[in-house]
Amino acid sequence: MELASRTIDYAWWRTPGFTGLMTLCPDSVVEELSFRAAFLRTRQELKRLGVRVCFLPSYAPKTSLAALLAAKSLGVKALMMNESHGGTARASGVAAFVKRRLIALFDAALVGGTPHKRYFASMGLPAERIFTGYDAVDNEYFARKAQEIRCQWSVVSGQYDLPEHYFLSLGRFVAKKNLDTLIRAYALFLESHLPSHISDLQIPHLVMVGSGEEEPALRALCTELQLPIYDHAKGDHGPRTTDHRPQTTDHAARSAFRNPQSAIRNPGVHFYGFRQIDQNPVFYAFADAFILPSLYEEWGLVVNEAMASGLPVAVSETAGCAEDLLETGCPAGASPEDRMRIEQSGLALKVRRNGFLFNPRSAEELSRALLVFESSANLRALMGAESRRIVERFSCENFARNAMRAVEAALGKGARVLPAAAAMKLG
Repeated sequence: MELASRTIDYAWWRTPGFTGLMTLCPDSVVEELSFRAAFLRTRQELKRLGVRVCFLPSYAPKTSLAALLAAKSLGVKALMMNESHGGTARASGVAAFVKRRLIALFDAALVGGTPHKRYFASMGLPAERIFTGYDAVDNEYFARKAQEIRCQWSVVSGQYDLPEHYFLSLGRFVAKKNLDTLIRAYALFLESHLPSHISDLQIPHLVMVGSGEEEPALRALCTELQLPIYDHAKGDHGPRTTDHRPQTTDHAARSAFRNPQSAIRNPGVHFYGFRQIDQNPVFYAFADAFILPSLYEEWGLVVNEAMASGLPVAVSETAGCAEDLLETGCPAGASPEDRMRIEQSGLALKVRRNGFLFNPRSAEELSRALLVFESSANLRALMGAESRRIVERFSCENFARNAMRAVEAALGKGARVLPAAAAMKLG
């Protein structure tokens, strides 16, 4: 059950022929719904259907609060789905008091992972009624699609103008994503190759998939740092073949890029614009590593997607997923040479089995992680395999199991919920 079919923040296309979904306010934008409309429509349908338990996406914004109060007014058990944690909590004083009271209205919760469970237990929700696994993607879809696409490199790479090697960032271009630090880190990474005897074809580019209000500033930063810009964005967000000449203010550099064949050899930053989910596996399939540099992040589902696609990851240590998705230790099978590189990079305390954690305010620290990734295809492969193993703990099946456990906890001791029971999700 959903309140509205559209949202301001995400321009996703809905799969044609999607069934089994009830839209309470058709043709509405969820952020524009009034509290009264959301409350009355939710209450009407919960009552008509005789719902006993409903999963609700938190207690904010106003539409979520309206749904929560509608459920409680009918005596319906309310289960909170949430990914807030101590690093994203902003409420204090009276606001924190009100937040505790709202959380107390829920009968159980399905949250992201360990830091989320810790946070909501500290806010008064009994730990035995808090379950993890809320943040999941269809791991098998991303694994399967990435493998299919890897078998078509010559065709797909040409359609999308992909460089042979690249680091990948995928997400909205908004301030909290901290993409300027990623660009600065990439500039430092390139500086380490000057002078270099490595072929430009082997030096990874930086591919950025997404759009948002920060894009003009990010492009300006690339120009300031004298990083070549490759523009692949298109209005319909489909693949295209373009002249690879980057935008640059340097006349000599522009001259060097007049031949498209030579342009692709020069490492730089590629802007691909917003892409629908069915295109994202293309970018995951061929990346050397995935980077999430957020200053703060409730979870970071793109990390799940990248890991399911078999990529090593570098994740901000403040991201909600970092504690659960990056497993302590160096990957088993890492060679003595790989371990030496990690030690010499100064990242021995930040290495994880499937990648690296890093301080999101340190472009220099992230640049060192990029250098380690680049230095060893063997290490990337080992970390990518570990990613596939670790992310299986956050599968759709695990989501379902823990959702049902939350239902049983909400209904009380000894309750057993059959698969056919009505547990409805209001999103």
